[in-house]
Amino acid sequence: MLKKIGTLVIWCLVFAMVSLSLGFTIYERKKIVCTDVRVEITDSLDNQFIRGRDIRDWVLSHNPHVLRQNLDNIDLRTIEDGLQKIKAVEEVNVFTSIVGRGKPGEGSLVVRIRQRKPEFRVDQPGRDYYMDRFGKSIDWTPNYTPRVLMVSGVIAYEYARKRLLPLITYIENDPFLNAQIDQIHVGGNGNLTMVPRVGDQLIYFGSPDDYQIKFRNLKALYKEGFKYGGWTIYKSINLTYRNQVICLKKQ
Repeated sequence: MLKKIGTLVIWCLVFAMVSLSLGFTIYERKKIVCTDVRVEITDSLDNQFIRGRDIRDWVLSHNPHVLRQNLDNIDLRTIEDGLQKIKAVEEVNVFTSIVGRGKPGEGSLVVRIRQRKPEFRVDQPGRDYYMDRFGKSIDWTPNYTPRVLMVSGVIAYEYARKRLLPLITYIENDPFLNAQIDQIHVGGNGNLTMVPRVGDQLIYFGSPDDYQIKFRNLKALYKEGFKYGGWTIYKSINLTYRNQVICLKKQ
């Protein structure tokens, strides 16, 4: 009986010490204030649409009292929702951190961001932008020019999202086509003209319909018809009709 009572007393003491320690930790945390905003852009080596200092400035301009504010009182969700509206942001996570090597009572607001990855660039009068794999637009910036396929012409946003995105994704997933197609121009009737990286001929593609079949025919032409060269004598390749490939020689 005495042994059981002794064990119970020990467990009560342990529970009291843990509760006291936890209470002290919570009390101490309530005294920790934010003294810095740290921005981590996880894919900064791949994409550079966003700069850390711009995100930090955005946070401070939209939350002017965040510095010196208690960590537990910062509205993390509102900051996340605001940053998510920036077009170049694909994913954002905002959290607080206790600064281990700083002064006692200091903490940080941490913003961790992953940027959208551009699939192609739309270059047209009035608006120049990129589109990512989800069909979301990314505003053009002079600070960063990724090497992606260029599309020119007068292009409605929904046309770019619904008709061009699947076609261009197909090109990028095919090593041969990705190495061969450099630019696409969209005509007023929606027909496509492509500019290859090798050779100076134009590829008249027609509408984006049946693009898998048309690309299959184009690859067959380059790999079999031009197996030993000869593409330099042609000024155009016409793929408008799904079961035909028409090559027009230079004059």
